[in-house]
Parts: sequence; structure tokens; C-alpha cells
Amino acid sequence: MKKFLKVAGVTIVALVLLLLGYSYVSFNSYSPADPVVTVDKTKLAYYQNSWEDCREAFRAQANSLKTRFDSVAIFSRSVESKTDTGLTIDFCYIPASDTTEKLVMICSGTHGIEGFVGSAVQQQLMAEFFKPEMFNNTGVLLVHGLNAWGFKNQRRFTENNVDLNRNYSTDPSLFETKNDGFVALYDMLTPKGKLNMNSMCNKFFLVTAVNQIARKGMPALLQAFAQGQYEFQEGIYFGGHDFEPQVAIMSEVLTAIAAPYSTLLNLDLHTGFGERGELHLFPNPIDDPELKAKTEEVFKGYQIDWGDSDDFYTVHGQFVEFISDLLPGKTSIPMLMEFGTLNTGSTIGAVKSAHISIAENQGAHYGYKSEKDSLKALAGYYEMFYPPSEKWRSNALTVSQEMMGNIWENFQNLE
Repeated sequence: MKKFLKVAGVTIVALVLLLLGYSYVSFNSYSPADPVVTVDKTKLAYYQNSWEDCREAFRAQANSLKTRFDSVAIFSRSVESKTDTGLTIDFCYIPASDTTEKLVMICSGTHGIEGFVGSAVQQQLMAEFFKPEMFNNTGVLLVHGLNAWGFKNQRRFTENNVDLNRNYSTDPSLFETKNDGFVALYDMLTPKGKLNMNSMCNKFFLVTAVNQIARKGMPALLQAFAQGQYEFQEGIYFGGHDFEPQVAIMSEVLTAIAAPYSTLLNLDLHTGFGERGELHLFPNPIDDPELKAKTEEVFKGYQIDWGDSDDFYTVHGQFVEFISDLLPGKTSIPMLMEFGTLNTGSTIGAVKSAHISIAENQGAHYGYKSEKDSLKALAGYYEMFYPPSEKWRSNALTVSQEMMGNIWENFQNLE
């Protein structure tokens, strides 16, 4: 019996070590495969590596539209900041030429660092997609760099650590929203002290996360992690204690631009969640059956991952939904479009994404143990929100322009 117990004990220890070794290697070497595509070098020219260069390229493409369109309005709004006096949100508005029936809004940089890809998409649309004959009854408003501070400083959040896509509402009661799931996981989601990427808790983060998934389930964990929280300013996905200045800016601009239009299509460009190389549609659930039917008609032929599915989550304070509340007399179709990077549909991809966000937030608040830790955390952040892969970047512009062509036509035909 003693011999049996000894053998069993050794076996259990070996299995535990094997499991730990597997989780260590798989988690720390995780790198999803790029889409199988041929790189189009001409598309890479639409990408820049600083907010200033992206803004300059956006403005240049907007000005080039004036040679092809009779009426183009290009303007900027300064963003109030405690640390930077040069921040702007930039706009390009092409009005409908005949009747103002429909308006398409395309926004980049709601989540700062994600604006690099959103800016490239906007530049390509201006250079290659927009034609005068498309604008008989439809106008377009391009919003560049909504979160200029985060864009410039390569963070998703504002200088107040606010997630802008959790901060938009016409009702201040937004800031009373509770997220009990986040509170329960606070210690895991908000570690303190200088970031050490080689610490045991970081190297074996997958083990901690899988334990929580086993106890609560992936949907509940994802909802607690990403829906937004309004208590802890130092935490991830903090929605704020008050409205950020961008809310007032967009209220003023959208109220003026959208005034003559009856039907709005509001597109917000993001990166991060979803399968690598795919462009996903991630709206919150829509209760109005007529609006949901119109949304499905506009995006006919594409899968819509509604926020009430097991693979995603519901968001409070979302920018594109705010537009519906701001302009209640209009038909307003909101859609968050997300370029996938880390295959978050898989457990390891979802956990890796969570860890990248947690580590970056810790480093931003408490500093880094070494420069090597800083560089490693930033590399993960870029891989999640602005992958350096030429295949990924080229493919993102190919699929976005293809989808834009289809949804533009569907939107034109919408009754």
C-alpha cells in the first residue's frame, strides 16, 4: 500500500509539473499565425508610427479630396489636457450633394493606440474608395484620433486613465454603474508595484486565469473584465467619474453635422478582440426589432457577434450608442468594427489579451522593474493593438475596404 501511495504521489507531482511546464511554455510563447495573404506594399504606406504623422497624413488625404469633390469641410477641435497643449481631434466632412438622407460616420482612435490602424483605414478610404457619385444622398464624416492623448502616448486610455468607450452617455448616472465581478477580481486585475514581467505571477498567469474560469466560467469572467468599471481610477477599463472633454466636443460636432440627415450609420474602428486577420462586428444587443433588422440588412453577408453571445460582452458608455441617445429623432445604426489580433475566441488568446492589458496598466501606474520589462510589455501591447506584421497590416486594409464597399451599397439601399 505504501509503495502504491508513493508511486501515486510521484505520478501526481509529475503531472502537476508537466501541466505547469506546458502552461508556462504555451502561454509565454503564444503567437497566433498571420493570415495567409500576399503583402500589398502599397497599402503599408497608409501606416505611420506616431500620432503626429498619422494626423498629418489624414489632413493631407482630406485636402486631396478637394480636387475631386465640390464641397469638403476639414476642421479640428482642440482637446483640453493637463500635460499637452497640442492635442486635436480632426474631422473631414463630405456632405451629400443632392438630398441629405443618410450620413456615415467613421471614427478612429477611440482607444488611443488602436488609432494607428483606424487612421490607415480612413486614409485608404479617402485615397481609393470615395467617389463623387457615391454621395448623391449620403454624406460622410471622418473623425480622426478621438482619444488623441492615448494615441500620442501609445495607450488605449486618456491621461486620466479613462476608457473613452466606457465614458459616453447623455445621462450622468452612467458613473453609478456597478461591476461586482470586477470588484471580486480586483487583486488579479489590478496588481501593485513595479512591473516585473519575469515574476511567477506573470509567467504563470494562465494558471491563475484558468482557475478563475473553472470557478466562474469564461462569459462571466470576460464580462467582469471588460464591460467597464467606475470605481477604481487605477484599474483597467475605468469609465471615469465624470465625462471626458471629448464627450462635449462630439456632442457639438455631431449635433451640427447630422442635423439635416434622417438615417445615420455610426462606425467605430478598433483592434484587439477576435480572430487574427478577421474584421469582426461587435455591437451591443439591440432591443428594438426594427433597428436590429436594419442593422442586419446593412451588414448582410457578415456575421454579427451581438454582445449577449457567450463569446463577447456588453459595454456601458459606448461611443456609437451615445450618438443614438444624442440624436433621438433619427434612425441611428451603431457598429463597433474590430480587427482581431490574438484569437481571443480561444482560452489562451483571451487570457493572453487580458494579461497584456493588466501588465501595461500596472507599468503605466507603478513603473517597471527594468527597461527590459518596459520593452517587453510594450511589445505585447503593440502585438495586441497595432501588430507589426506586414501581412496583418496589409490584410486589415484589404478586408476593411471590401467590407466598406458592401455595407455602403447595403446602406444606400436601406429603406
